[in-house]
Amino acid sequence: MHSLSKTVVSPDTAQAIIAAAFGSGSRVRAFEELKDGYFNAAYAITLADGLRCVLKVAPPDAVRVLRYERDILAAEVAVMRLVRQYTELPVPAILGYDTSRRLVESDFYLMAFIEGAPLNKVRKELSPDEQHAVDREIGRYLRQMNEIAGPAFGYFSHPAPPGYSWRETFVAMLDGVLADGQDGLRPGVALPLAYAALRERVAVAATILDDVTAPRLVHWDLWDGNIFVDPATKRVNGIIDFERALWGDPLMEATFVFAPPEGLAAFTEGYGQALLDTPAQARRRILYNIYLYLIMIIECAYRQYETHDQENWARGRLAGELARLEN
Repeated sequence: MHSLSKTVVSPDTAQAIIAAAFGSGSRVRAFEELKDGYFNAAYAITLADGLRCVLKVAPPDAVRVLRYERDILAAEVAVMRLVRQYTELPVPAILGYDTSRRLVESDFYLMAFIEGAPLNKVRKELSPDEQHAVDREIGRYLRQMNEIAGPAFGYFSHPAPPGYSWRETFVAMLDGVLADGQDGLRPGVALPLAYAALRERVAVAATILDDVTAPRLVHWDLWDGNIFVDPATKRVNGIIDFERALWGDPLMEATFVFAPPEGLAAFTEGYGQALLDTPAQARRRILYNIYLYLIMIIECAYRQYETHDQENWARGRLAGELARLEN
């Protein structure tokens, strides 16, 4: 996906990065941009000795990003290391991390290459039993991640001050993305409700978030495109894109939006706990959906994607969730 936030890296620069990371004798044999992402630039690199890795590069400083996206590459590296240490999640190893800006104008890291295919590209090729096993495995992995307790609520890259409740933190997060929709944009991004009315409506409903008292590590971008499946074993062998990880409510996970119903049932089985079986939980999920769809709409004004598909889809979903919030 084309996006203004992606840093262009030439083959010569990639060679310099590899030489710095693995030694002056290391040589790049193949270099290819991975175009499925929407924010950071990513490149697959194969070395002459057969080693394969992925280069991920943050946006240039001159590119405007949403408030919550600041410093998320550094957060991703830290989260991946944390999750590898405390869980069984198949997270790629970090092979190098560079913030010097000596070789590229942005921070970047190298991670091990995952031999497999994204689940969104192979799900239909899996049998029902294989799909069930994969979704159940995802639930088991996410439960392990959610059991990691944090020091404070908020995004891993910039959590709220200690002592802030989840309600206070979430409302501040929503205020931030609404401010993104207004700041420096002429006119601001049009939404179904006036900005002040939307803020007020969410703030009133957000009292339900006081049920959440413990900050837990949430991937928040766990959808099929970030889950890799081994073509031989039909098992999950990679989970990526931890950059948006946060300390919050496990019910905020994106899988509740994007998983098919049968997949969500298997996921819940693997998780070992029902997560949407009470009216209060369903109410919290409505608020999280509103936040997600607002981001998906407002980020389009920053990225200048090639199509309006994402924005149009999110606008329809946002209108539905705002209506549900009133019931």
